Amino acid sequence: LGATPALVTAVVASAPILKLAHRLFASAVDRRQDRASQALEQAAAILDVGLEILEERVSGHDVRLELLARVLEAAAKTPLDQKISALASVLAYGLDGEEPPSDALIIAAALADMEAPHIVVLRHIATVKVLQDDLRQDGRQSIRRWTVKQIGDAIPELSDVMYGLVGLLARHGLVRDLGGGTYPGTIGPSVWRATALGQRCLFLLGEDTAERDST
Repeated sequence: LGATPALVTAVVASAPILKLAHRLFASAVDRRQDRASQALEQAAAILDVGLEILEERVSGHDVRLELLARVLEAAAKTPLDQKISALASVLAYGLDGEEPPSDALIIAAALADMEAPHIVVLRHIATVKVLQDDLRQDGRQSIRRWTVKQIGDAIPELSDVMYGLVGLLARHGLVRDLGGGTYPGTIGPSVWRATALGQRCLFLLGEDTAERDST
């Protein structure tokens, strides 16, 4: 059966779109491959070894192969240069020594799920202290513990998605709920503080972790 004129016209009209889609897809794939390559090269530079030696350290080792896979996949998908550097540092950390550290996969998984908004929120929770006028704690000094509402008020551009951002940070153990003790002797909303793992991720990401008071 011959094609109808309408079908022929549709196919001809769609040809430029298909070509454009193919070019854009190829460009996106190339970009991902470049990002993954950057992470691999940076890890080799940190270890001060060639790519051949790095390959030897990974080959035949299940944990290191899994770490490599997670790092390269996460690096390929992120638009953040600081995240590529952080992932490269974790890969180097996992490949240094006889056996990979037990926490390397955990750190890689946390970094893989973080993008710019998560980093902004984690940095705020970790470094900005709530003034006494915000959370009165029997005259104690300013503290670093925040409710989701307070974080949303402090970072209004992210307030609509704040629960999701804090939830992901909590799922990876980067922040912890202090139990809802907003005021002494009362039970209130969850209050969040950065964990040692959260601080470590910020360090790997090159973030300034110096404490400062809220304004």
